[in-house]
Amino acid sequence: MNKIKLGSQEIVSNEGLELLKSLFESSGEGIMLFNQEGEVVMANPRAREMFGYDEGEVLGQKVEKFVPRNSQKKHVEDRKKYIDHPEPRRMGVGRDLAGLRKDGTMFPLEISLSYMQYGEEKLVVAFITDISVRKENEKKLEEQRKKLEEYTSELEQKVKARTSELEHMNLGLQSQIQERKLAEEALKQSLEDLKKAEQEILKSLEKEKELGELKSRFVSMASHEFRTPLTTVLSSANLIAKYTESDQQEAREKHINRIRKSVQNLTNILNDFLSLEKLESGAQKASFHEVDVGGLLKEVIEEMSENLKKDQKIILNGEAPGIQADDHILKNILFNLISNASKYSNEGDEIEVNIELGNQLNVHIIDHGIGIPETDQSKMFDRFFRATNATNIQGTGLGLNIVKKYTDLLNGQISFKSSEGEGSTFTLSLPLHQFPQ
Repeated sequence: MNKIKLGSQEIVSNEGLELLKSLFESSGEGIMLFNQEGEVVMANPRAREMFGYDEGEVLGQKVEKFVPRNSQKKHVEDRKKYIDHPEPRRMGVGRDLAGLRKDGTMFPLEISLSYMQYGEEKLVVAFITDISVRKENEKKLEEQRKKLEEYTSELEQKVKARTSELEHMNLGLQSQIQERKLAEEALKQSLEDLKKAEQEILKSLEKEKELGELKSRFVSMASHEFRTPLTTVLSSANLIAKYTESDQQEAREKHINRIRKSVQNLTNILNDFLSLEKLESGAQKASFHEVDVGGLLKEVIEEMSENLKKDQKIILNGEAPGIQADDHILKNILFNLISNASKYSNEGDEIEVNIELGNQLNVHIIDHGIGIPETDQSKMFDRFFRATNATNIQGTGLGLNIVKKYTDLLNGQISFKSSEGEGSTFTLSLPLHQFPQ
């Protein structure tokens, strides 16, 4: 394991930062970091691929090199304004943006901006998405809609013309009336087809809106949850360097512990991302065997005891039988739920874990913390969603989403009841009997 030496003190290097670098390098979305002068300081492989540059050609380049030439002068002014007043921002929504490749060609894109403070310098983080495929699909949909409108208009004209002929003809009246009905039915079918096409377009746009909101929540979470521990590591490392005397060991230990805690927070965030990726790709499977739920709960509570807030207590009530489950998945569910109960409760609060046995095994985790606002409760299992009263408490918004997916793997159910300011009760329900899979 690599180490960093600050003064006379060695500290564990940022294992979590190595995982963060891996996520940066393997991201399917382009990510570029610029300094205050607009120069590239980092660019991941996807960003270099989008703009057609090799790794050594990007670093040190001005951001205007990637902007269409007719927009470069104005972009310099916009960049300076953003550095003076930085904030997370989505770009490209409602208007077209384009990127300039090395070979001079352009492509449509969307950009989400954020920033981070590194020492005395502000770094701008750009999340870049190539939307060429989406633009092509929108063009095809528009062409299909126009063709359908032209066909409908042509058909209406034919119906009108045929109706006019029928009004001036007497022979074969019954046959012609039947032909008119067939034409009207064809028109009706065309209108229904047009309506279906419009509904498909609306669904596509709604899906695009949902993806945009999801990305915005991710950018907001990442800009806060990654920047805060990195800032703590940097400030603590700078302070440790000043404590050079032997009698200052206690001060050094304090900042070393802050660095370790920040690295652990980063590691937990990246573990959440890795767990979510395994679940959504189908790589995570449940291995059913006999599990002692009571023993597992005691193990989780014992591990949690070192991370509780001051004077918090966890009280376990009831006995649980052995059931068919996956002990690794079940432990992750219980650890997440009990950890949340502690995190969103005050110092000195009691957390109850009650076991209820009936047609199924129910484990109730009860806290008396901040609770969940009623308007947020329908979204608590969504990715990256956090309750409005929890924005100042550390978290990614992935925990309950992962718990829900893990519970589904065990053929169980997860539910909760909560009142803002009074606390929450989360209930994990699992079958008593099921065959191993």
